[in-house]
Amino acid sequence: MKLIRTNPSALARVSGFDEWFRHPFAGLPSLGHFFNNLSEVFPGVTGDRLAVDVHEDKDAFHASFEVPGVKKEDVKIELNEGMLTVSAEKREKNGDNESSLRLSRSVSVSDGVNAEAISARLEDGVLRVTLPKAEHRKPRSIALN
Repeated sequence: MKLIRTNPSALARVSGFDEWFRHPFAGLPSLGHFFNNLSEVFPGVTGDRLAVDVHEDKDAFHASFEVPGVKKEDVKIELNEGMLTVSAEKREKNGDNESSLRLSRSVSVSDGVNAEAISARLEDGVLRVTLPKAEHRKPRSIALN
């Protein structure tokens, strides 16, 4: 067996190719300018996703999505393989120009949700989705004998 002595400081140096491989988009302009107007169209949007607040009580999970100015028919809600996905499209027309912006957000849902009893309502720019817990997942009191 042959042992080779290495120079630790030489290993710390990174070649130009290695640096590019670690950060391939470092020299390109930021994509931030594409998303600058999102906060104007959808207040509360972070990046390219809908803002959401999720909380739980003893009977259900609750998710509130901010969708200001979106019509009921432009909201799509799906539950698929443990993921609740909300998509919203906001359309605007200024003279001859039409524009639309489509955003979505997915939230992982517990196995203990009663999928048949999920409800949603859109009110004042906030979509509230209620995901009731299945009976076997709700807390219960146990009497002492």
